[in-house]
Amino acid sequence: MKYGLIGYPISHSKSPELFRAAYTDHPELSYDLIEEDDFEKAYRRFLQEYDAVNVTAPFKGDAFRKVEVADTIARELFAVNILKKKDGKIYGYNSDFWALQRLLRPYAGTPRPNVLVIGCGGAAKAAALAALKLKMSVRVANRDFRKAREFCFTGGGMIPLRLEQVPAQMASIQILIYALPVKIDLVDTLPLEGKVVVEANYKDPCLKDRCAEAGATYISGMDWLVGQAIEGYQLMTGLQPDAERVKACCAL
Repeated sequence: MKYGLIGYPISHSKSPELFRAAYTDHPELSYDLIEEDDFEKAYRRFLQEYDAVNVTAPFKGDAFRKVEVADTIARELFAVNILKKKDGKIYGYNSDFWALQRLLRPYAGTPRPNVLVIGCGGAAKAAALAALKLKMSVRVANRDFRKAREFCFTGGGMIPLRLEQVPAQMASIQILIYALPVKIDLVDTLPLEGKVVVEANYKDPCLKDRCAEAGATYISGMDWLVGQAIEGYQLMTGLQPDAERVKACCAL
């Protein structure tokens, strides 16, 4: 059985290492990086060679448009991070959502936490929806305000912001989710004391050191990656992954 990851660039990805850790007792399962800068090329490789694939930036929306059967969360997000062949059809799932909801659940409750999501790509949308369904109050800020506004209007119950509005909002924010793939100058000015900070980028994090200095609670992109891997690999393979080995792999 063949599995893999579609995205670009992905040469740095830890997904093959995580997959091997998840299924050390199943040498018949393989996992490849399908690195193409053109989604259609990557998708054709999936159709020709693979049973299921993970999908990462920038192709989660493209992947959703190929799906014939999507789960409820994927339909709300218009994005998938798993494509699977099943019963002659292409199924789509979003394990980003379930992973982040598990990470955020300890902070849900009364009074409702105020959450700020910076970014509006596939991971950011999954984060915003995960927080919303935990009954948190959600704001979404993005470099392209139009995208944030469209997402918040479609999802309902969320407030779109321009990036320049973020500093004035920070005093009332308890949870910050930074889901842009690169650092922007704004993050160096944000007060983080007493906040919970989730950062999607595990390769080049820009908030980890600042959180340590400020005494903020930091949840890394690696935690998010591990969570979505554990949730997603079972969907892909039908086999229970070894969660402890996956966690240990990322702790090295």
